[in-house]
Amino acid sequence: MSEPTIADVMEMLKTLTLELTTMKSDVAAMKAKASPSTDSSIGGHPNRARDLDHPPKFQKLDFPRYDGKTDPLLFINKCKSYFRQQRTMAEERVWMASYNLEDVAQLWYIQLQEDEGTPPWGCFKDLLHLRFGPPSVRSVI
Repeated sequence: MSEPTIADVMEMLKTLTLELTTMKSDVAAMKAKASPSTDSSIGGHPNRARDLDHPPKFQKLDFPRYDGKTDPLLFINKCKSYFRQQRTMAEERVWMASYNLEDVAQLWYIQLQEDEGTPPWGCFKDLLHLRFGPPSVRSVI
């Protein structure tokens, strides 16, 4: 194979320059397509380039409170919704729920923790039902 001549090198340089120019215009077209527009995205918010860099902000939810005077099922379901929406790790769930217990329920949890330690979330829910749920639930669990 022979060495390329200056004419061959100049031809390759022209080809590379043309390809580079084409790529620049393709990138500019892609940027223009991705730039802010008046179109709405799925959530009804305008498309913004910065939206790609930031995760969606969570709506502020108040953690439910429970005093032991009613069926704990509503409290448990609200806790589950909160945990799912806030992406709460499993090991933090019992701590968060127990922090929001009040009155008799708080005293019950303090005794439970002294007797058995901190239970996992599934066990906590079962024990809460057993202690504070309606009689039909208590006999099933």
